[in-house]
Amino acid sequence: MKAVKFAVSMHEEDYKDLEAIRKEEKLSRSGVIAEAIRLLKEFREKEKLVRQYEEGYKKMPEELANIKAWERVSAEVFSKGEWQ
Repeated sequence: MKAVKFAVSMHEEDYKDLEAIRKEEKLSRSGVIAEAIRLLKEFREKEKLVRQYEEGYKKMPEELANIKAWERVSAEVFSKGEWQ
């Protein structure tokens, strides 16, 4: 992948946080920024999936009988240790 250089301005406190994270994680500044971008993308994707789930659940909520059936099956599986 081609690397691109760019200048970043930030508040001094944010810079101090960046440096502390960089030193603790033994990363370069570029590494911290790249990791932050990766985590932000991952977080946004998970938020999107949660919103989709919530919208779907509003359109078609679970019935009490289904919930009780899942609870019963889960209890059986965990009591037998089959989940390991």
